[in-house]
Amino acid sequence: MTQNNDRIMSSNFADAEKVSVMLGGGTVPFRLPAGALSYLDRQQYISSMEILAYYPSINLMIFGDEHSCLWAKGKRRLIAFQGGFVDITEPTKATVIGESTVGLFQSCVFNSQLKKWIRVVAHQMPLTPGTQQYPRGKYHEEYAKKSINDPGFRGIKTYDVTNPEKAELLNEFETGRIGFGVHCPFYDGGRYGYLACGWDDQLRMESTERVYSNGLMIVDMSDPANVKEVSRWWVPGQRLDEEELYRATYPFAGDQCSWTCNRTPCIVPVRVEDGGTVGYGGWGHFGMYVHDLSDIRNPKVYGKVTHPLEAIGGIPYHHVVPVNADPARYPRLQNLVIAVPESLESDCREPFHTSYIIDVKDPANPRIIGLFPRPKPHPDAPYKDFAMARGRFSSRVTQHWIAPGKARSDVVALSYLNAGLRLFDISDPTEPREVAYFVPPRDGDIDNYMSWRRGTTEAVFIEWDRNLIWLSTHAGLYCLSAPFLGPPVLQAIPVTQWSVPHVNVGWDG
Repeated sequence: MTQNNDRIMSSNFADAEKVSVMLGGGTVPFRLPAGALSYLDRQQYISSMEILAYYPSINLMIFGDEHSCLWAKGKRRLIAFQGGFVDITEPTKATVIGESTVGLFQSCVFNSQLKKWIRVVAHQMPLTPGTQQYPRGKYHEEYAKKSINDPGFRGIKTYDVTNPEKAELLNEFETGRIGFGVHCPFYDGGRYGYLACGWDDQLRMESTERVYSNGLMIVDMSDPANVKEVSRWWVPGQRLDEEELYRATYPFAGDQCSWTCNRTPCIVPVRVEDGGTVGYGGWGHFGMYVHDLSDIRNPKVYGKVTHPLEAIGGIPYHHVVPVNADPARYPRLQNLVIAVPESLESDCREPFHTSYIIDVKDPANPRIIGLFPRPKPHPDAPYKDFAMARGRFSSRVTQHWIAPGKARSDVVALSYLNAGLRLFDISDPTEPREVAYFVPPRDGDIDNYMSWRRGTTEAVFIEWDRNLIWLSTHAGLYCLSAPFLGPPVLQAIPVTQWSVPHVNVGWDG
């Protein structure tokens, strides 16, 4: 399309509104689905899994930053979470170790050069989720102002947690006082960190959940006590001063509900300093991008992918993670990325999104080759679809990329907000198959909307060397096993290898 035609399309947009059936159109949140429960189901449902331990007093929102969260030394193992560590050395005797690195998402990895465990903590402006008072989130001016004027720190803080009982603050790196801040970091202990970051108030966000949007910021972490910016990248049209390009390019432009934001920062399977040039980023409705890091100071794009039937609402490509597959054992699982969406509206008041398996053998032409099936309730559940179960129904994240032991590449564990934990076999990547699930009892009070709108289940972490699955929920922490993984190991053992071999090198001294 020519530049002149772009200008015409933009100028005619307002005129098109005048002849619409309904001014402004319709957008999420949609109506409550027929048949939705009038209460929260307190029953649990389990298939081909076993509960090994349950800790109702350990209420975790998330583990680490969804990519790296485990601290290890000898036989001791700690999971980093929002506000401290959980000691899982003995799985049936987990305890909490509190310390002062309170923040949302937090990388915890071993820096082989410094021989120290480093924690990177993200800080951001408050979100603006739809509430009963503010159903359109940030589009209520009063609600948006509360978020914009919040005085909290926006950026990352780095800590030395070699002694987890006494975290040492190394650096406070502010990414921009008037921007969103940092939602999620990716740091694997190498030279560079990758931040889903809003540095100013000019990054566009259609969704009601945030006032501003995030782009990608790359930082030099060679000295975690002196973090330095390296480069920035955003989707063409994402900035507010790129209005004509945005309107002419994206079908969701102006819908006030689509996620126009970097949610998963670059996940880089081979470090740039070791010759890697590829990173994978989740950019919501913009799609999944294969980033070209050949010039780390001037990042570009090899290619991108979105599903041709991608619907409005939610966060498509919320969480993306490469599959680490041994070519000899898993020849069909090479060059794959798992892309996971997240819903935003409770009770399916927006279209359902599914998770994808993406073939990235050709970085310039990534292809969706597999779709995960929609989870179904247990036959004894008082609803026939999770749309009726109250709360958000969608996947959220998969298991952590960096974890102890050698990963089973044919296994994908997906946390589903109101549908529990679902375990999938992807040995045939074109047809993922559910093999086990666990849906915990629902928490919250039906008369208190904000207590149950998200659902119960949040994050999942797998210890590959002990065949243990840790599940965080709003109603406590679960330790689970599944025959599909193999017999669980409940005694304390040292970590002998990691799922990503070049990460945490030297952790054992």
